Amino acid sequence: MKIIHKIAAIVIQDDKFLVVRKKGKDVWTNLGGHPEEGESEEQALIREIKEEMGCLGIVKKKLGDFEAPAVFDKDSIVRLSTYLVELQGPIVFEDPELEEYRFIGSNYRKEGVKLPFSLEEKVLPYCLQNGLLNW
Repeated sequence: MKIIHKIAAIVIQDDKFLVVRKKGKDVWTNLGGHPEEGESEEQALIREIKEEMGCLGIVKKKLGDFEAPAVFDKDSIVRLSTYLVELQGPIVFEDPELEEYRFIGSNYRKEGVKLPFSLEEKVLPYCLQNGLLNW
């Protein structure tokens, strides 16, 4: 099975978790992307944040690596290398691949936000268990 390596920004503000939605998709996912040749995970993450959110990303620490079935490529596993990140500066949301972003709270399901298995069953529980979110 193919493994897709993605670097994921975990942005938490006011006890809410940042998610983004790609154009034409109904699943919300994390901010981030794939490293380019020669980039470290942190360099890739800072670049992706600038491209996707138009602001600066300050990497605080690595949270860990999580594996789960890929949401957009059914025959693959996604390996998320997750980093706690603080956004600095105004968000200028201009990425042509993304439709919108939002900060979700514990009631995200009631608001109709659908998350991939990797976030719902791996990353969010980690954030709750480690006191990053208090839902």
